[in-house]
Order: sequence, then C-alpha cells, then structure tokens
Amino acid sequence: MEEKKDYLYLGYDKYSRIFVMTIFPTDTWIGWLDELFGIGNITISIKVEPVPSGSVITQLTKKLVQAQSEYTTYSKQGNILHLPALEKEIMDLEDLRMLIQTNQDKLFFATIFITLNSETLLELNEKTKILEAELSKKNAMIRTLNFRQLEGFKTVLPLGEVPLNNYERNMVAGGISTLFPISNPNISHSQGAFLGRNLSTNAPVYFNGFIGPPELPNPSVFICGIPGSR
Repeated sequence: MEEKKDYLYLGYDKYSRIFVMTIFPTDTWIGWLDELFGIGNITISIKVEPVPSGSVITQLTKKLVQAQSEYTTYSKQGNILHLPALEKEIMDLEDLRMLIQTNQDKLFFATIFITLNSETLLELNEKTKILEAELSKKNAMIRTLNFRQLEGFKTVLPLGEVPLNNYERNMVAGGISTLFPISNPNISHSQGAFLGRNLSTNAPVYFNGFIGPPELPNPSVFICGIPGSR
C-alpha cells in the first residue's frame, strides 16, 4: 500500500480515494444515496452514534435561548432581514426539543464516508467528478481526505474503530432511516427462495438462509410493513 496526497495505491490496477460528507441535504428521502451505486465500484460507509437525550435537551435549550435572544435584538433594532430565518430556526428547535422530551424521537450523530475504487488513476479522477456532480444535485458536498487517506481507509474497514472524527452531522431517527440502502436492487442472493419484489425497483428478491458467511453472517430476515399487512 502506498499513501499519496489524495488517493491510495493498493497494488496492481487498484486505486482508491476516500471522501467524507461535509454538507448534507436539507431534506433527505428514502434511497437518496442509492443513485451513487450506479457509478460502480463504490463503497458507502455510515457511522451512526446515538446521543443521550439529557445532553441533547441541554444543547437544544442553549441554542433556542440564543436564537430567541438574537430575534429580540434584531426586532428592537428594526432589522427585519434575519427575522424570517430566526423564526423558522426557533420553531424547529422547539418542535425537536418537544419530540425528544416526550420520547417521540431520538437524536443521532451520523458520518458518511465514501470510497471510490478503480483500475487507473485517470478513471479514479473521472469517477470523482461524477460523484461530486451527483451530490451537488442533492445539495450535498464531500471533501477528499487529503493526507489522511490511510486514516480514512482504517475508518471504513469493519473493525469497530473510527480514527477520523469531527465530521458528524446530527440527525433524528427519521433522517437516519433514509441512510440505509433499502431500495438498492442488488440486495438479493443469486440463489434462494423468492420472497417477493422490491417495491421501489420491482426487482425480484431472493433469500438464501444457508449461504453462510461472509455473504450472510447470521441467518436473519428484517421485514418492514404497516400493521395488518401480509
């Protein structure tokens, strides 16, 4: 392995570049990351860490008091330029604090790492441009881990260690649920029992409970549905 400024050389015809997401879309939806898989040979690693409700409420209260203070100051000065944005911020903070206080929602810290792999450096650069263009359509932005590619590589490995921090984004449970690639058409075993079709892509879903590791570490199935569905 050779670490360069903005990529890793992993041997013959193996190049990797690791990014971290720094700006998230204002609104997310189910499968908003799935289009990135069309670039090919891409890995998306997501770190999710729950935040204790007590500390969340304290932080939200501080932010709410600060926003209300700024609103009062601008109102007395007759400066109405920032008032609409502050009104929305105050309303959002009050709603979020109420949901967490009543245990209707929880707050998490999420970090998204993206790894591009290719056979040549030229192909890696082309994929980087495509990735940045796709994310810009969603009002999202990534940053190349310059001089920290090796740390990023260790972070995306399934070792339970996260050498890179300080790129977290706070998200509620609904936002976290949109990070899972549940509409990815490739979530299916090549052989197994037919369970049905993917509601998003209409692709058939096959499950093989005996395929074993590494494809299936433990034979379990997760099924989502509304109450009373079959």
